[in-house]
Amino acid sequence: MKKNKNKRAGFTLIELLVVVAILGLLSTIVLFSVEGIRAKSRDVRRVGDVKSIMDGLAMYNNNRSVYPIYDGYIIGDDAMSVALSGDVVMSKAPVDPINDVMGGVTYKYYYQSLTGATYFIQYYLETNSIHDKAAGLNEVSP
Repeated sequence: MKKNKNKRAGFTLIELLVVVAILGLLSTIVLFSVEGIRAKSRDVRRVGDVKSIMDGLAMYNNNRSVYPIYDGYIIGDDAMSVALSGDVVMSKAPVDPINDVMGGVTYKYYYQSLTGATYFIQYYLETNSIHDKAAGLNEVSP
């Protein structure tokens, strides 16, 4: 039997391009799904942080019969955070996982208590993944 010397082992350019295209498509799908998971994770943390802040404010109110008077963002060294840590109800007030402006949205926790009798906290969620909470601006109060 005669061996065919024209037959070459290896891949053609078309086969290599198809493999590269498939790998690119798969990596794009994985990248977008991971980003969605990260956004959901940040939202879960936000809800937990706000709950922790509310618990700290309840303890502060129990000790002093008033809430800290402050109107602004909770950034860790603001007057409200200092009041909670100074009263030893929290070691450190949590801040938003992003804690910056992104896409025209300020991802920071906003606290307002003008008289000390009550307060509200506003925060943004990136997704609709939290039960009874919508993406966008959310607000809680005691």
